[in-house]
Amino acid sequence: MNRTFAPLRRVVAAVAFVVPVLLGAQGGTWALTNARVETVTRGVIEKGTIVIRDGLIAAVGADVPIPADARVLDLAGRTVAPGLIDLTSTIGLPGAATAAPVGGRAGGAAGGGAASADRFTGFEADRVIADEVRVSPAEARAAREGGVTAALVAPPRGAVRGLSALVPMKDSAGGADVIKSPVAEHFGFIAGNGFGAGGTNARGDHTPGTIMGVVAYQRQELYDAKRHALLEERWKADPRGLARPEHDPDLDALVPVVLGRMPVFYDAPQENDIRRAARIDKELFLRFTIVGATEGWRALDALEGHPVVVSVNFPAPSTVTGWSYRYAMRHESDDSAAADRAARTLIEGNAEAIHKAGLRFALASGGTNATAFVSNVRKAVAAGLPADVALQAVTIRAAEMAGLGAALGSVEPGKIANLVVTDGGNVLAADAKVRAVFVDGTRYDVVPAAGGRGGSRDGGPPSATANGTFNGDKTP
Repeated sequence: MNRTFAPLRRVVAAVAFVVPVLLGAQGGTWALTNARVETVTRGVIEKGTIVIRDGLIAAVGADVPIPADARVLDLAGRTVAPGLIDLTSTIGLPGAATAAPVGGRAGGAAGGGAASADRFTGFEADRVIADEVRVSPAEARAAREGGVTAALVAPPRGAVRGLSALVPMKDSAGGADVIKSPVAEHFGFIAGNGFGAGGTNARGDHTPGTIMGVVAYQRQELYDAKRHALLEERWKADPRGLARPEHDPDLDALVPVVLGRMPVFYDAPQENDIRRAARIDKELFLRFTIVGATEGWRALDALEGHPVVVSVNFPAPSTVTGWSYRYAMRHESDDSAAADRAARTLIEGNAEAIHKAGLRFALASGGTNATAFVSNVRKAVAAGLPADVALQAVTIRAAEMAGLGAALGSVEPGKIANLVVTDGGNVLAADAKVRAVFVDGTRYDVVPAAGGRGGSRDGGPPSATANGTFNGDKTP
């Protein structure tokens, strides 16, 4: 498809849409009984029941009637919590296997959809990720095994990266399954083919590859979008005597951004990145969220007033601003280990520093797999972040930053039934073991069945007995 002339009705006519729940795929009615329910927003129910109907949470409480048509699961000794939401993912995105981690500096060929000869890789404001995303069953299963039930998918590099989509971790999820699109327009300081390379088109033309050039390009595009919006408004009000505004897909996509109707997610991992991004927002007054912020503790003043999606893809100590010099100049035989320990304390304590500063934040994987995501959140907790705050940061706070706090992120009636069932505490607890997840009310088993791998949907092994227990092993 020639993306220069790609339809932009979703961008121009409606800033955001939420895809209606596909009732035929939701797995009917469930009653999860005798579970310890961590609602996140309404406290803990030590022995509660959750009723799921048509993909939504119909009821939750300590004394909830069980519908006659419900499949009953006795979850005594288990914990149910909201499914995790990862706001920095490339899952299901073409070319993601070669992508750099979000918040990283690695180069390489950028993934993406088709482009015309005039289109520059990584400079694609009108790129609609919902049109491209295809989550394979293996990718979805790996995410669910870590408790992730929804992911915000966006390209990991580019100056102007396109319009992200929040995708459920269902087998073979694609554009028709997307929960919300677009969520935000994504920007960053890494150009199309990696830091220092710039963007290219099919003819081999280049865009700026230095940070100074990338920032200048972004500012110019945003100012051009403001002018474009003004011309369109004037022409629509009274077209007589006025030239019709030129059709420009990129500027059309940026108009909702400069009018404050669509958020900007700005990838800014290091201290200088954060400060540059904050200056751009101060100049242009956008709905600005800073993403990455792995050196947030070094730039708390610049983060103030901005929502922050904090990556827990911790950088190597030797790459952290200010520590490279120490590594280069060390002389004592044990100084390397000492520097590692000192830097690691700051790196893993980043989220706690941001929390102590009173900033609004969510936690995200930074492009790692779900298992590493959970492991790294646990490290942040070990470094001082309160456990309840960590759970909020990967559930309700993440949902709010995606504009879906009313639909996801907590165990409440009326919300989408994205849930994680664990042995032990909630999914972030050190003793937790994910047993099953519900995505849009559909049950997926995680624990492998005897002689095979888990991950089955309703009706697959391990099968449910008539009374709702599972093959005698309590596996949901």
